[in-house]
Amino acid sequence: MFNNILSNKSLRILIGINSIFILAANMFPPLFALFIQKIGGGLFEAGSIWAVFAIFTGFLMLLITRFGDRVIEKEYLVAGGYVCRILGWLGYFFASSLWHLYLLQLVLALGEALGTPAFNAIYSEHLDKGKYIRQWGACGSLSLIVMGIAAFLGGSIASIIGFRILFLLMSGLAALSFIFLMIQPRKVL
Repeated sequence: MFNNILSNKSLRILIGINSIFILAANMFPPLFALFIQKIGGGLFEAGSIWAVFAIFTGFLMLLITRFGDRVIEKEYLVAGGYVCRILGWLGYFFASSLWHLYLLQLVLALGEALGTPAFNAIYSEHLDKGKYIRQWGACGSLSLIVMGIAAFLGGSIASIIGFRILFLLMSGLAALSFIFLMIQPRKVL
């Protein structure tokens, strides 16, 4: 099924790195409202905290993409996005009030705004002519499969071991993505 991209080494590497990151990033969102409740908030706070993330991501993405195409090594934007997410998820580990979560959304929004457009640009640069839909489809379908696995694992880990261990695991997986990205020869990406 994924043989459309397996012959393209750059796409294979990008999808592998991204899959690790997607696993980390999607362990928590299905549990977000429960975590908010644990800290003392309710549905309003869950919605407004998530809204801060989405709105700030949108505005920051507009700002960052104004100069993003001028960055020669777009991998550094992706890496910066990973670092912001690592810091944000580690921040969840220490968060003890709703205001901490509002502030952490700004860090996570910056990470999303830095990393997502840059990853998509790098991936697009390596697509094989005439295979755009297949190769984007393979990336998208694998991402969705990994998201499902992440949701299951996140729920299992949080219910058995707790949220704090989940945040450490998410940060560790994002750190692995960062390391794998940075050790790649620039000509591969």
